[in-house]
Amino acid sequence: MPTSKRRRRLVITTILAALTVGALAAGSTAAGAASVRPLRSVSVQDPLETGDAIADLRSASVAVSRDRRYLTVSARFEQPTSPTSQNWWFGASLPRPGISWGLNTDPASTEWNRVAEFRADPVMGAYGYVAKYVSGTLRPVCRATASFDGTSYRLRFPVSCIGSPEQLRFSAYAQLYHDSGEGIIGGDYAPEFGEFSGWLNLR
Repeated sequence: MPTSKRRRRLVITTILAALTVGALAAGSTAAGAASVRPLRSVSVQDPLETGDAIADLRSASVAVSRDRRYLTVSARFEQPTSPTSQNWWFGASLPRPGISWGLNTDPASTEWNRVAEFRADPVMGAYGYVAKYVSGTLRPVCRATASFDGTSYRLRFPVSCIGSPEQLRFSAYAQLYHDSGEGIIGGDYAPEFGEFSGWLNLR
């Protein structure tokens, strides 16, 4: 009898342990799959320059949300600075400093059909918008949500801001001012001037 009880306890304990391990493994796998499931995105890299690291654009990307409703563009500099910096992001005269993502949706064209603009100043902080060219002049069409996490600069906006294209490619451009507020530093492209990223499918 004691032997039978011990066997039952051993069997029950073994079954419970197996079920617990299985549940933990399944949960871990599900959590891992959820955490690594990527957004659809394309990115470009730019080599380290010998100029001012504050305006050295190193990489940029564009990603579409899983529900295909929003786009997020991002960029990184060699030496990131706060968008509330007095002069680097504010400047002293036009053109305004910042980051531009030139968006192209037409394989037959090399023009920027829309432009996502990241801007900032000491009072307003980071802000952004999407614009299109009308008779050669950029006209804002949508607001964008701007953010900076200490490393990356981002803009998020609805896909509807650029119409309803099937695909999208981009190039990024950055320019900032000297700390004095006079004289633009930067003029850095990713990829090189006149080049685009690969295509991002939006549907």
